[in-house]
Amino acid sequence: MIIRRKFIAALVSSAFCGFAAQAKVASELSVPNIHSPEIEKQPFYPFIELKGSALQRGVTYGQSAAEQIDRNIKFYASVFQSSAGIDWEKAKSLAAKFLPVIQKYSPESIEEMKGIAQGSGKSFEDILTLNCRSEVLFANSDACTCIMVPAELGEGGNVFMGQTWDWLAKARSNSVILKVEQEGRPEILMVCEAGLVGGKGLNSEGLGVCLNAASVGKGKIGMPLHLMMRNILNSSLPTEALKAVSAVPRAGSGVFNIASRSNYEMQVEFSPDAFDVIMSKGEALVHTNHYLSALIAPKDVAKSFISSTYTRLNGVQRQLSKMKGPIGMKGLFRLLSDHELYPESVCYHEDPRQSGERYCTVYAMVMGVTSGILWISAGYPCEGKISEYRL
Repeated sequence: MIIRRKFIAALVSSAFCGFAAQAKVASELSVPNIHSPEIEKQPFYPFIELKGSALQRGVTYGQSAAEQIDRNIKFYASVFQSSAGIDWEKAKSLAAKFLPVIQKYSPESIEEMKGIAQGSGKSFEDILTLNCRSEVLFANSDACTCIMVPAELGEGGNVFMGQTWDWLAKARSNSVILKVEQEGRPEILMVCEAGLVGGKGLNSEGLGVCLNAASVGKGKIGMPLHLMMRNILNSSLPTEALKAVSAVPRAGSGVFNIASRSNYEMQVEFSPDAFDVIMSKGEALVHTNHYLSALIAPKDVAKSFISSTYTRLNGVQRQLSKMKGPIGMKGLFRLLSDHELYPESVCYHEDPRQSGERYCTVYAMVMGVTSGILWISAGYPCEGKISEYRL
């Protein structure tokens, strides 16, 4: 992973400008109503089933999502250029540096990427660069909120987890739902940015993974974040999922929230040089965008320009303490739809006081880890438009 001091400075400047622009009282904005989640008859996101060899799966993926992949490449080419001054050709040369590590720790992913390139009519280097997008753009200021509910608190004694994904609004039309059947490994149901082989999701062995962005401001050549997510979902046990993070050279930083139907919930915080694990003892776990581990927290840089990370964490924890009865899909979507401190709320809407491209909640998702069901909102979770997918 390549350090981009210029990019960090730009993010800090952007955060400061956003703070100044929000000097007006939030009540001057029109706060949207929150609607109860309703399952839509027509799913919002493309649903693609992948079978066969890794190469065959990739070809099917590329053919089925060619339009979304093309949009996603154009989207990240624009983001790289505007945020870090990196054109697409330079991004491809940076991504190529991670290829030997991916080949060693996730060789099937290379075959899938080759298939995606073949099926979509793009080059392998284009698809590799999409899968290394977090490493090229290592300090992006996603502001996601994740919640894990253990069996002790879940409806029907089931394990649930969910999160918001906060990024640029244009990313919404570039997401796809993949159902992957692979010989000798678990079946996977996951949400991916088009062209990526790893994302947030769950598998047939009862493992689920969500993601929080975090940063220590540096990186190295190692396993890209989305490839580690795929290896987590290729696992059959929570211990194997943990090894997918702990036993490989890590390119960057972040937090994987891993839950299992065997009722182990883990917040796996990592940087290129360290990792730590925070586990539930029967309580719900919440994570936002600052490190909670004393091992890594002193090196945290993202917390300085994502100030809502503290208020979102505290707000959700307080709401959880007040909730009566078991928590399930609807309860989690209510938490993820919260507008406290709007617009810098858990359900984060584009701020009309800001100019240019604006951050927002691209979607919120909830997973029944025990039951193998994934629910995802068609945009802001507060609007209540939900699609359902099953393993």
